[in-house]
Amino acid sequence: MSRKIGLIGGLGWPATVAYYEAICRAAEAAGHKGSPEMTIESLDMSATVAARGVAGDEKSWAGFDDIFRLALGRLSAAGCDCAAIASVTPHNRLHAISRDTPLPVIGVVDAVTETVRPGPHNRAIVLGTSVTMEGKLFDDVLAEMGVTAIQPNKTDVTEMTSLLDEFFYPGRATEGRDSLIAFIRSIVGDRSGVLIILACTDLTPAFPESADQSRFTADGFDFLDTTAAHVEAILKAAKIAMPDQTV
Repeated sequence: MSRKIGLIGGLGWPATVAYYEAICRAAEAAGHKGSPEMTIESLDMSATVAARGVAGDEKSWAGFDDIFRLALGRLSAAGCDCAAIASVTPHNRLHAISRDTPLPVIGVVDAVTETVRPGPHNRAIVLGTSVTMEGKLFDDVLAEMGVTAIQPNKTDVTEMTSLLDEFFYPGRATEGRDSLIAFIRSIVGDRSGVLIILACTDLTPAFPESADQSRFTADGFDFLDTTAAHVEAILKAAKIAMPDQTV
């Protein structure tokens, strides 16, 4: 019997739409009849952004963490059996957000751990919001696989933040893809052995290649889409069988 999914969304709304659609489509592909049982707790993105703290100052994040803890409590009260946050950025605080919460929270880092395998890659760059790119969210996972994270400088982070504006609203992904590929080429140099990690849901629509798999090749680069990997982990936690995939 499948378990009820609790999804924290609104961070922003296009990401929530993308997660909901991906969960339903993947469940359908796995043979699940109808859409999975789910409750979505949509937060006010402006409130969560305003509540962000300062890197290195744990206490400054207390308000941000509380917003998510309260949302998890409401999902628990709604009868959910497991929960996930439909955004990568808050996972930088998952250690605090999920502390003493009533629900098991499916983390995107754990999902990526299940997806990344030792192989041809020895370098990787994580693309996402400034919090994610500067927070080294995936560095430990990559290191365990013998992969070195390429650390972006301040200029790279600023440019990536600007590029995300081209992806935020549905329908603009295609025009932003060329700019993103050019950006990747400018900071990666030699592409051999490099894995590009798409760690922002807003980037996913630019790559239809990721529709059925978390790992794919496009424009001469190897990609890992964290949204697809996270959705796979959510369905596994909800006891909805996933089709076999080779990654």
